[in-house]
Amino acid sequence: MSKKHNIIIISSVDWSTHWQMHHQLSMSFIKSGSSVLFIENTGIRGMRFKDTGRIFDRIITRFKSMYGFSEIEKKLFVFSPLFIPVPYSRVVTYINQLFIFRAIGKWIDVTGFSNPIVITFLPTPLAQGLIHKINPRLAIYYCANHMVGMLNNTDIITKWENNLFKTSDAVFTISDDIKKRASKFSGSVYSFPAGVDIKNFNPSLVDSVPNNITCIASPIIGYVGAISDVFDQELVVKLSEYFSHATILLVGPVHTDISKLEACDNVVLLGEFRHNLIPSYINNFDVALIPYIVNEFTDSVYSCKLNEYLAMGIPVVSTNMKEVRIFLEQYQESLEIGKNLNDFVKKVESILSNPLSKSHDACNKRIAIAKKNTWDSRFFAITEVINRINKKNKNINKVSLIAKYNNNRSALFKRLLVVFGLYFLIFFSPLIGFLGDFLVMRDAPQKTDAIVVFSGDGEASYTNKSYQRRALDAIQLYKDGYASSIFLSSGREQTLPEVEIIKLFLIKNDVPLSNIHILNRYPRSTYQNVHMVRKMLEDSGVESINFITSPYHSYRATLLWKKHAPNILIHSVPVIDTPSSSMQWSSDTDTIKIVFYEYAAIAYNWAKGLL
Repeated sequence: MSKKHNIIIISSVDWSTHWQMHHQLSMSFIKSGSSVLFIENTGIRGMRFKDTGRIFDRIITRFKSMYGFSEIEKKLFVFSPLFIPVPYSRVVTYINQLFIFRAIGKWIDVTGFSNPIVITFLPTPLAQGLIHKINPRLAIYYCANHMVGMLNNTDIITKWENNLFKTSDAVFTISDDIKKRASKFSGSVYSFPAGVDIKNFNPSLVDSVPNNITCIASPIIGYVGAISDVFDQELVVKLSEYFSHATILLVGPVHTDISKLEACDNVVLLGEFRHNLIPSYINNFDVALIPYIVNEFTDSVYSCKLNEYLAMGIPVVSTNMKEVRIFLEQYQESLEIGKNLNDFVKKVESILSNPLSKSHDACNKRIAIAKKNTWDSRFFAITEVINRINKKNKNINKVSLIAKYNNNRSALFKRLLVVFGLYFLIFFSPLIGFLGDFLVMRDAPQKTDAIVVFSGDGEASYTNKSYQRRALDAIQLYKDGYASSIFLSSGREQTLPEVEIIKLFLIKNDVPLSNIHILNRYPRSTYQNVHMVRKMLEDSGVESINFITSPYHSYRATLLWKKHAPNILIHSVPVIDTPSSSMQWSSDTDTIKIVFYEYAAIAYNWAKGLL
């Protein structure tokens, strides 16, 4: 790489996971003089029970590190974020972004890790949100897996991945299928499949047999890599049965149930080893396997172990995956492909029975093919693309700086216009008065059986003072002879009950105590208030009422009365503070709050089926 860069890699694996392209890419940047922040996997799917161990490992790693950050070696930093494993929830994604970027932002400030290039292996909302917040010099999506095939709900990951194809400065892919899909959305797509570290995978440097395989039977039919859900166990069991005199040697971590393999006497499972030790095991294989189930996922994957096998000169048999077929078309006689289970067994048998399969010439041909697919050549091409796009973006930025400034100034002016427009519309236009007028009932008072007062509803603040006005309203209707009984209820519980104050005021104004009825309980809503007072009215034989409440509360309350007390005739009468029906050109904050609240309450009651 011509220049040293700050690189942030948003990985789809953890650093402690068995060696993969993510690790190789990171180490290559370090060797070229750049600095790397490796962000460990934040997941592409929700949590499963089998993830419990990984979660505990992440928590332990977090506590051992400095707020999640560890310096693995000079210029290589690993960040182990804690997060909520719900990758497609907007709320959870927002929370995860907030806390993760807060940590990354502080780390960038402290270390001076400025103006980075971000390479993400994840297309998730969280990864894209972090890219947006980091605001990198370049954003690159390295699509190293068929992500769509990793979820049951393919639509959601497809949407996010397509968006990342569009918005990335460049897209790197590992297979023909992925490249074709990405090219529909991006004009900057490059094919960079996995390559072999030819300096490490060199048979001339391996001259010993690992101690743990010195006593196993030959020939050795071997596999290196993870044993996961795409590993074809049925195929390997078939091989173990057919080649009962041979050893099936499996080297790598286990991520699935392997009881079928463990039941085979000649299948040896060694587990995971450091990547630099892998060549010594491959060097002892007589046949190397790529035994994956063929499906949409594996058809889109370029197997990194293929070139590692070839670099060691070992003959290879693979299942009939698309990328392997493409490789064979390009490099004829480089490997054998088993088109089905029986054909796979025959191909292995053909190699084991052929003494020339591991001849000096045959091995050298395989090694020559591997040398055309080295990681060094891949990384050189990657850096060329990065430098070219980086230079192009710099030139574009210089040309468009003034245009961007003018656009930003224009956008700011438009935003200010919108803000001032909304401010005028809400506070000074007749809009709020117009909307509020729909909420106000102005029925003419009638001769009825009772007056009903709701004193604690429809106010903008918790502290209710409108009961004083409601008391005056009730006295006026009583003195005008519209009813002789008064029923009082409050929707607010306070230290000194307001209904008791209203009662004293009514008594002082010559309303007999026997004509005053108080609801002693505090309903939690207008709906409950109507139900409780209705029961009092029915017990008292009341069939018609003049109803008093705060003006903007009158419409909702009336709707509830008519729905839940249909046998009681209601007149929702004007009160002292009922606003004029003429056009109002300005509104105060309390009026705005109560108008919006009432419309929200009407919508809520309608949604709950109460209206």
